[in-house]
Amino acid sequence: MNTIYIVVFLGLYVIIGKVFNLNLLSTTLNLMLRVLLGIVFISFANYILYFSGAKLHVNINEISMTISAFLGISGIIFLFIFQWFLTMM
Repeated sequence: MNTIYIVVFLGLYVIIGKVFNLNLLSTTLNLMLRVLLGIVFISFANYILYFSGAKLHVNINEISMTISAFLGISGIIFLFIFQWFLTMM
């Protein structure tokens, strides 16, 4: 079942790339770089917050990687603010 989702996603990615006349290699590399930088930033922020004594932690998973890929640093800041809001409730 997961294979079907991957094939459908890749097909939609190629179709959308062709419709909007995007360079698929450049777009893919850009997204991968943004995901890697997001993982580094989240890990560094979690490390700093852990040693400062804060009880705030953002998990690194598919959702946080997707948000960091599409929204960048502002999306990662949103993740930390959202996590902080959830810990306050």
